[in-house]
Amino acid sequence: MMRRIFFSFIICGVFCFCLYSRVSAELQTEPLQMRIEKLEEELNELKQLMRQQQERNEEGANITKIEQNVESSAKKTEKEVVEPRASNKFQFKPYGYIKLDASYDDSRTNYGDFVLYISGEAENKNDDEFNMTARQTRLGMNITAPPFTDWTAQARIEVDFYGDGSTRHENKAEPMLRHAFLRIKKEGLSLIAGQTSDVISPLNPYTLNYTVGWAGGNIGYRRPQLGLTTDYALNNRNRLLTAVSIARTSGLVNEDLDLDGENDGEDTGIPSIQARLALATKCFTEKESVFGLSGHYGEEEMKRDTIERELQSWSVNLDFDIPFSDQISLKGEAFVGRNLDDYFGGILQGVNVIAGEGIKATGGWAQLRYQPDQEWQFHAGFGLDNPSDKYLNPGMRAKNRFVYLNGLFDVIPSVTVGLEYSHWDTEYKEMSRGTDNRIQFSFIYNW
Repeated sequence: MMRRIFFSFIICGVFCFCLYSRVSAELQTEPLQMRIEKLEEELNELKQLMRQQQERNEEGANITKIEQNVESSAKKTEKEVVEPRASNKFQFKPYGYIKLDASYDDSRTNYGDFVLYISGEAENKNDDEFNMTARQTRLGMNITAPPFTDWTAQARIEVDFYGDGSTRHENKAEPMLRHAFLRIKKEGLSLIAGQTSDVISPLNPYTLNYTVGWAGGNIGYRRPQLGLTTDYALNNRNRLLTAVSIARTSGLVNEDLDLDGENDGEDTGIPSIQARLALATKCFTEKESVFGLSGHYGEEEMKRDTIERELQSWSVNLDFDIPFSDQISLKGEAFVGRNLDDYFGGILQGVNVIAGEGIKATGGWAQLRYQPDQEWQFHAGFGLDNPSDKYLNPGMRAKNRFVYLNGLFDVIPSVTVGLEYSHWDTEYKEMSRGTDNRIQFSFIYNW
């Protein structure tokens, strides 16, 4: 009996333990199942959000692509409307500088702001001067047209402020046209039409003095002309350069010697002719050296006692430019001719009005340039203009010479300061000479 009761208790205990374990397991499983169901629900929501975001991205990409297509079409349409032809694409490049010149001369000069020659000391002995001017300020524009087949077209317009206005009012300077020309070019052939520099004696010394040696050995100026130039390669070291032009005999000084109200060069009814032949070669130096021969012929008409007389104007000129290295170069010119006042020769004396004939003159100039680095450069040179005495009357200018030395320093790439010393000596026929020591300071802003 006791054994039955014992086994009954054991069986009841086991049954209760199993029942408890199952209930406890069910109680623990129920929260876990709820968490799993919640996680599955959140995962489904996240997937839905990702699908929505992907759809938005695809829609945005389509919109961006459409906008790009619309913008491209608009630009194409605008280009077709605003720029119907490539010929509208001209390039404009301004250039120039602002220049202040301050100078001291220990004798009276002609003209003051710059030097051409010196007055005789008998008239104005040691009459010193101080001048300051900004008239050499220069404004220019290069204009390039788009190429057409093998042709290119360029143009230039340039002015400074040394016009013919009154010199009494220094702060009211008038513009002066320097260049206004077009150039049409194909390979080595160029056609030039407009006002620009003479074909003859094409070089200039570098001086702070505005007149670059005019009336002191450097001839050649600017005038309206129609010219043709060629550049022909002989081989890989030599080029042959040619130039010819017909130009107006415009007259700079002594323009109407017979006082008939008409320019003497215009009165002839024919233009002047200029020509130059030059060799550009690397046979002597690493950089290209140039040696040129040039000349001109023209006429001026002077009426005297109802008789018309044609006065010839001509010149034969040599020029050279030799760059020995990047630092050192030498250049210069020489001339012989007659009736050269229109070209700044003969010390601005072209015709002896009393004798009724043109004045013959010879002269030239040379300059050595030294540039040790990018900031510094130095120039030293001389010039001589020597009219023949037999064509001169007493009191006329018989010889004009000058020497100069200058240095320039780039304070910054666009700003340059310069200092120049020059000595001038002008002789007169049967009169006392004039001499001058000139010191000039310049402040230049380039662009």
